[in-house]
Amino acid sequence: MSNIYSNIMLDLRKVDGVKMLALAGRDGFLIGENPSDETETMTRLFATMLNTTENVSRKLNKVSTDRLIVDFDGGKIIMMKAGQKAFISVMAAQGASVDPIMAELEKAAGKIKKIL
Repeated sequence: MSNIYSNIMLDLRKVDGVKMLALAGRDGFLIGENPSDETETMTRLFATMLNTTENVSRKLNKVSTDRLIVDFDGGKIIMMKAGQKAFISVMAAQGASVDPIMAELEKAAGKIKKIL
């Protein structure tokens, strides 16, 4: 991840329970880092989930979804839009507290939105 993005995401990386963290364009391609096959595949799937949720939300409520949380046996996936061009995805451990992750995620997304 390039230095500017790494610095923004540093506090989020330090939150207890965060296992994976990625910044990607709305198409799911990673921004500012050399992708591993696993990370790139996951962010593409996350982008599809976020875009689908946003489309459903607009059709039902005529509003936009800014974040999506998926809770599964192995942990949590938390995705948040960082403006119209990007999103941040976090994979958190099962039992991780969502509140501190969300607080840092919102800060990071706001900074990324200003850059992009």
